[in-house]
Amino acid sequence: MVDVLRRGFRTSNNIAISVSFLRYSGLGLVLDDLLAFTARGGKARILTSTYLGITQPEALNTLLNIKGVESRIHIAGYTNINLVNQNTGFHTKFYIFRNGVAECWVGSSNFTKGGLASNLEANLCHRDIAAIQSLEEVFEILWNSEDVITVCPKFTEEYATALRSKAIPPRQTTSPLFDSIHIENHSIIPITQEEKHIDYQHKVIKPNEAQSEALERLGLLRQSGEIKAAVIAAPGIGKTFLAAFDAQALNAKNILYLSHRLEHLLQAQRTFKNVFGKNRSYGQMYGGINEINADFVFATVQSASQNDSLLKRNFDYVVVDEFHHAEAPSYRRILQALTYDFLLGLTATPERQDGHDVLRLCDYNVAYEVRLVEAINRRWLLPFHYFGISDVTVDYSQIPWRSNRFDVNELENALMLERRVDEILRHALNRGYDGKKRATVGFCAGVRHAKFMADAFQRRGYCAVAITGEDAVEYRECVYKQFEDPNDSLEWLFVSDVLNEGVDIPCINSILFLRPTESSTIFIQQLGRGLRLSGDSDVLTVLDFVGHHRSAWLAIDALQDRDAGETSASIPELNFTPPSNCEVILDTQTLAILEKLQQQAQTKKQNCLDAYLKLRADLPRPYPLDLWGRNDCPEFSVFRSAFGSWIRVRQAANDSEKWEDELREDDFAYQFLLAIERDWQQQRVYSYALLWGLCVDENIPAEQVYSQFFERFPRWKVEFKPLPETKAWQTLRKKIGHLLNDDRLHPDIWSHIPKEQFLIEVEGRIRLTLERDYKLRHGGIIRRPDDLVLHRRYDRPEIINHFGVQYDPARHNVGIMVFDYNIVLIIKLDTSSAMQAHQYINRFIDSRTFAWQSQNQQRQDNDAGRLVLNHQQTGHSIHLFVQSRSHEKAYYCGTVTVQSVEGNAPMNVQFKLGHELSPSICSELLQ
Repeated sequence: MVDVLRRGFRTSNNIAISVSFLRYSGLGLVLDDLLAFTARGGKARILTSTYLGITQPEALNTLLNIKGVESRIHIAGYTNINLVNQNTGFHTKFYIFRNGVAECWVGSSNFTKGGLASNLEANLCHRDIAAIQSLEEVFEILWNSEDVITVCPKFTEEYATALRSKAIPPRQTTSPLFDSIHIENHSIIPITQEEKHIDYQHKVIKPNEAQSEALERLGLLRQSGEIKAAVIAAPGIGKTFLAAFDAQALNAKNILYLSHRLEHLLQAQRTFKNVFGKNRSYGQMYGGINEINADFVFATVQSASQNDSLLKRNFDYVVVDEFHHAEAPSYRRILQALTYDFLLGLTATPERQDGHDVLRLCDYNVAYEVRLVEAINRRWLLPFHYFGISDVTVDYSQIPWRSNRFDVNELENALMLERRVDEILRHALNRGYDGKKRATVGFCAGVRHAKFMADAFQRRGYCAVAITGEDAVEYRECVYKQFEDPNDSLEWLFVSDVLNEGVDIPCINSILFLRPTESSTIFIQQLGRGLRLSGDSDVLTVLDFVGHHRSAWLAIDALQDRDAGETSASIPELNFTPPSNCEVILDTQTLAILEKLQQQAQTKKQNCLDAYLKLRADLPRPYPLDLWGRNDCPEFSVFRSAFGSWIRVRQAANDSEKWEDELREDDFAYQFLLAIERDWQQQRVYSYALLWGLCVDENIPAEQVYSQFFERFPRWKVEFKPLPETKAWQTLRKKIGHLLNDDRLHPDIWSHIPKEQFLIEVEGRIRLTLERDYKLRHGGIIRRPDDLVLHRRYDRPEIINHFGVQYDPARHNVGIMVFDYNIVLIIKLDTSSAMQAHQYINRFIDSRTFAWQSQNQQRQDNDAGRLVLNHQQTGHSIHLFVQSRSHEKAYYCGTVTVQSVEGNAPMNVQFKLGHELSPSICSELLQ
């Protein structure tokens, strides 16, 4: 219905709308369209109601400020002696478009996010003039009804007060505001007696779905012998609760929780108390507090690194939280000194120094990963409405750019403008929020900017506070409690150096990005402050004031769902699709800026070089392995394509060592390093284990240390076989045979690479492939076919995981597979790269029909053929996945049924799709 409204605003001149509920979550989706409609002279009448107290008075205020829009409101509960039911609810939903394209829609959609964009709704379109006129007559009756009044500022003020206080004026009291029309208590936010008596102290806390998946993976890793792991999870998933649940699963008796901020520690302590209860002692360690003998110790990294007594303790479980402001030596001192049974590193974004330290400290062992887009798609986080607003008040070209960012002082000076405050406030009030009370956080460029914004809002009559890293934690916690109180007047927080991560304030329902986004990972961290699920909001409202500068693309790029097909929420000009149920709305100027930036994309070489320098800023010596788990860097294959080898990347970055510069491309050592940078596409780990054994010591035969690989990397024990039972030697001779001398590495290789670095250089290369292979074969999250999303793209391991098993390349690299009563077809349209015998003719005939040519051995009269042809009789479902070409993800086209069949060995089968292909997929897959 949001598309219907947008089209109606473009093609009509007169619009009448009658809905029971009107909220910002719906109005914000079409506000720009409504403004454009009225700017060209269009007239709109909007009728809504106070029924159930769902309509937002602030949204009504936005309508009041739009010339060309007249709004009226039905006062629910008005006593009319002509009505049998004196408490009749106002529940109409219809939309009339006239003087242009004439049509009306009648059905179930309210003017809300759910009604217009995300709910299952039923609406019927009428284009017959008699039907439209009939509905117009009904609208006029309602519009002029005696229990309907014109919306005015005085009404919205009293309505808002009634909603906040839940104390509606009694029926006997007349109010001049309502012209003797009264509101009954039950018609505004009803509260049941059951709700009043809930004992929240005795709620049973259980893991959510994401935490349950992560707990399973952590348990499996511990079973394999691992004692360190990292979890990468989007903000709002509940990483602290996950750590508590996992420590409980391990039956930990003593725990150390490390963080760089005191606020995180205080919240973590509350979380662990909720999970473990009061039968444990809880101690804190920061500043002058030194409770290191407690069962559970919550310590800042700075304090822990300086306390020898703490470092000598043995802990069952250690949690390393976000590290953002600590020095790396502090972590090394703690973790080198501590003894523990298990260590868990927590991060939302490993694409930064602190998060990547987690991966190194946990030996790159990522137990579980769920990023922002997936978490929103799986409804584990709140969807967002992102509004990209052109920052017309600031000339960013005049602000100095230093060390990959704007000069902070100059940036703050440029942003602290009174007219910019007016623009920000105007847009924030127009776009509103979804919830009972506004709870807006504005992320600022620095401390001065945050204080300026709070002061400017206060001078304009709004209750606002600045919170910065300079404020004491006690003060910040007090402000957060105020902010969360629905009856407190504090609605605006302007922040700097706080709330980037860790602090949980579920009430946040709108976010303002008031400075350039210079890091997509920080942007995601800050966005995550408002994405936690809460009962008060259905959507997070995000306003980003986008300037014309080099990093303007970062935010929009961070919000992209790259595996989604094109939807009504897509922005075709940018080839962009947001996560499920989210909307990204860009004003004309912002869209033009982003299109220009996209067209000015850097070369492949420059992108790789920039990514390497980013790694180099975090790490003393980057390796291909350091690309693992990072979404802000190109794939290693792109580096190799651009530069040829990792050594050439380092040379281009002026970061190579003398021995690297001395290597020629025909040297055995160079060829060896180049060979092990390639993915050998192995179905089992044996050849890599043998390669590793070759590199331990030039004087020790590889056979003697082959098994040590599985001690070095315990999780690979799942694939262990004695060397004689494998074909590892055959693989090595095929891959690097010319570099071997009597089944040992050629001496020239050892002579060119420093001995003390030799194994490090090898591991830094092969482990990128090994981490990928482990995730593919053993790290998949088991899901159900029902979790598949129509027209979404999946890689083969993901497809297999959705049918309840781990992917195994030895068994699952075929085109047709059976899992219980599910037949899975993964079909390539372009098979020209295959051997002649395997070049099949597959194509979409139209958007509902697919022609499939079976494998050569399948016949209508053998088991393989009958399995497909008789699937309905046997109760099997056929799931169709289609790739446009090899090595690309496959679109899930839903379930299909056999329509017709011709021939044998191969069979030519026509399938009928249960769901029509979307136009965007048709343009890609129909040939």
